[in-house]
Amino acid sequence: MKRLIFFLIIAISSSAISKEKIAVLPFSNFDGDLKHAVWCYDLQDSLYKAMKEADPNGELFELIPIEEIEDALAELNVDPTNPQYKSDMWKAAKQLGATQVVSGNFNFQASKYLINAYIYDTRFKFPDPKYQAKDIFKAEESIYESIEIILEALLPKWKS
Repeated sequence: MKRLIFFLIIAISSSAISKEKIAVLPFSNFDGDLKHAVWCYDLQDSLYKAMKEADPNGELFELIPIEEIEDALAELNVDPTNPQYKSDMWKAAKQLGATQVVSGNFNFQASKYLINAYIYDTRFKFPDPKYQAKDIFKAEESIYESIEIILEALLPKWKS
């Protein structure tokens, strides 16, 4: 009986260790127009919720709570509308203990938003080339449709 309990503890521990700890960070506003800045956080929040719904029991990954992410960004004064955001986000990821970061960027062009999303490994700080959602064009009224496309491109990373 003791041996069985020992093996169960080892199995549970190893599966918990192997799960990625993911921070879904705000998207970068590449066009620099502050009237579009609301999408930095709306895309983050929508993607976070979609990932939570896709893995409600946390079997594939551990999502860092959005409140913790907001607190870390505020404490470090990290702003997704700042051109320095890409380098600053790594400070927040480190503070949060994230093993991976999910984030992206958008640019307003020709009356549509061009949206990209990536999974970054925090060790290398480069997006995983296999799991990206790039060149999604959406009008403002249909921008939330991009979340399903992003999730479809990124989710296989954790299902494999």
